[in-house]
Amino acid sequence: MRIIAGELKSRIIKFPKTKLTRPMTDRGRETVFNIIGSLIPGKHILDLYSGSGSIGLEAVSRGALDVIMVEQSPVAVHVIKQNIDLLGLKQKAIVLQDDVLRAIDKLKRKKQAFSLVFVDPPYDKGWVKKTLIRLDQSGIVLPFGQVVVGHSSYEEIPEDLKTLRLTRTKKVGQSRFSFLFRLESSHGETKSYLSGEF
Repeated sequence: MRIIAGELKSRIIKFPKTKLTRPMTDRGRETVFNIIGSLIPGKHILDLYSGSGSIGLEAVSRGALDVIMVEQSPVAVHVIKQNIDLLGLKQKAIVLQDDVLRAIDKLKRKKQAFSLVFVDPPYDKGWVKKTLIRLDQSGIVLPFGQVVVGHSSYEEIPEDLKTLRLTRTKKVGQSRFSFLFRLESSHGETKSYLSGEF
């Protein structure tokens, strides 16, 4: 697996050798970044269900200010940390080993917010709906921010979200990528998530 484009183009990254982790294909990543690539430079990124960290690391390569990657699997977290070290991104990327829903709550309490959020959970487990509802309620997606969701063709985006609106869905093989836009303004101070302890 390699970084597709940007400052770190063609650099090799490792991925967890476990059936519990489903790496996003190069085609899938390329499709996503072709659609939202112009939104990345200068932004704070949140990568949920990070797996190998390929999405978050790709975003940094393409000009994101920094990224936080949330992953619960100890095996995957170890690989993400290795990738951060290999790419020399300790100043721009951190990984949190935690349950995603709990991590969202922690970020909310710390008044941290993001312009772009990636959500790529295990397929057909109900995590798409749970995660989007929690994000919708949390306020950690900045005004005019985007949420990109990887999901199977059998999982639908919930229609009753209050602050997030579905703008488009792109099918790639057996997967779908849905793009949501944050409508409402958020209130209160926000800061880069790389400041402070978790």
